[in-house]
Amino acid sequence: MRKELEELEIPEKIKRIVEKLVKELERVLGGDFQLYLFGSYARGDWVEGMSDVDLMVISKEFGKIPKHARSPLIRRIASKEVSMEILCYTPEEFEELKRRSSFIREVAKYWIRVH
Repeated sequence: MRKELEELEIPEKIKRIVEKLVKELERVLGGDFQLYLFGSYARGDWVEGMSDVDLMVISKEFGKIPKHARSPLIRRIASKEVSMEILCYTPEEFEELKRRSSFIREVAKYWIRVH
């Protein structure tokens, strides 16, 4: 786990869930992926029991998977203990979104790169 996630003042349960997902992503996608935590846990304004875990996964492997099947694939390996919003992109899609999407530009101000 990267130092940034360790230093966040978020529940240990959430840190543990994200750490476990990193290991599962390594198994499924190989080591070549990026994982970002964004949303309330990254901003520090989460509400225990109410906030979902917002994650963005970037991997070349997604180029082999139809867009509509990516998030369901990752959800199957993610913890069921908490609600998660998982966005999945190829590196090329991600670069294009950084140029064109106001949403991506906004979350880039505070996201935490986990892997």
